[in-house]
Amino acid sequence: MCHYSTEVFSGMIEHCDSIEELKKEILPQLQSQRNLWKEKINQILSETGYSCKQFAQLCRVSEPAVRKWRNGSLPQSRDMYLRIGFAAGYHLEEMNAFLKRFGRCPQLYVKSLEDSVCMFVLQSRELDHSYATYLRLLEIVRQELVEVDSAVAATYTTQVITEQFSSLKDLDEMVQFAKKHVPIYRQSYLRLYKYIIAFLAINLRSENPDEGERKTSFHQLASEGRWPSSLRHCVSEVRNKKWFPQRNKIISLGLHLNMDDSAINEMLRLAQMEPLYSKNPIEASIQWAINEAKLVSDGGDVEGAEILEDLSQLVKHILIQLDLADSEYLIDDL
Repeated sequence: MCHYSTEVFSGMIEHCDSIEELKKEILPQLQSQRNLWKEKINQILSETGYSCKQFAQLCRVSEPAVRKWRNGSLPQSRDMYLRIGFAAGYHLEEMNAFLKRFGRCPQLYVKSLEDSVCMFVLQSRELDHSYATYLRLLEIVRQELVEVDSAVAATYTTQVITEQFSSLKDLDEMVQFAKKHVPIYRQSYLRLYKYIIAFLAINLRSENPDEGERKTSFHQLASEGRWPSSLRHCVSEVRNKKWFPQRNKIISLGLHLNMDDSAINEMLRLAQMEPLYSKNPIEASIQWAINEAKLVSDGGDVEGAEILEDLSQLVKHILIQLDLADSEYLIDDL
């Protein structure tokens, strides 16, 4: 088990000279995260008394997926950690601690519509604390908000909103609360949306300024870059200011937009998430690939972040060579 700090590992990755050194000397030291998760998920199964089949049904995943978790396979999204937390019977404080410790993602946030509904379920004394209940209530609230005008900017502080939220007693009050704060929900990720759109514009700029050549549309950019449909959908939702970001999609999107690590980390920060994590084998490998790309890139500095060339394909090639457990989800996006 590894006892080095994250900073030490970042330095090791930065000074790693070859993919063989990465594979044989550095990545094997990163098993601790998988071991920690394996211990935690098996503890949850033991304490709840659920079989793999029962737990899978509660999480809305396949039974083999739960068996993989029990062997150390890591869930790949914040939503999946929420499902597991619900199945484990966690209350709000336990869920937040679980998200931060094991998912390395932000705790539930009252200014997010999805999160506020989730918090409402977890705090309710009358509702069943289940993922199914959360989805049912979320759909009800969303339907109520379809025609709500969000043009007026909200001025409430997070503290005031949290105090208002904590006093909610039933679903009707939750709906009225949501209607009142629609502008806040829609503004939560505006800076992230603007950042992504700015990088889209950079990727669409003239490749040969002297000749005036330019990609004509995002459709052309996505087609030439072999973007998967899931990421194209993410961009569509970003443009419509509706995207609820997931860590793996943020990283995949950054790679397709040829972002360096500082730009990807800025996206993660704007999504209220932790930066690329050197103690995660997949994210460590991405950091190493970006460093390799920087060595050969002719890209200029754009607001502190380099524009690299064909980064998604380079990362995909390296991940396939490394044959890392649980990397299929990212390879599919590249």
